[in-house]
Amino acid sequence: MNNMNKDNKKKNKTETSNFNIIKVIKNLIKRYNLVIFIVIISVGLIFAVMTLTKIVNQTVDNTKQIVIEDTIVDQATLNSINNLKTVEENTEGQTLPSGRINPFSE
Repeated sequence: MNNMNKDNKKKNKTETSNFNIIKVIKNLIKRYNLVIFIVIISVGLIFAVMTLTKIVNQTVDNTKQIVIEDTIVDQATLNSINNLKTVEENTEGQTLPSGRINPFSE
């Protein structure tokens, strides 16, 4: 009987100490909730700024070289390009519907 009382007392002490720790933590959170909130927000903002700064400051890999391959243009395409008119040559003879303006005119 005496052993059971000692075991129960030890168990109650452990439960009481756990309860006290939880109670202390709850009281600290209640007392300093604004400070805790500001610290968490500040840490989040600092992390976001540092991450964005790291992303923006990443150097572009300039070691890549652009290779331009020779292209072959057939004679029909060259003739079409040469037949294009300049702005001065192309303005005569154009009739637009009423209320419309030429978006390509200068």
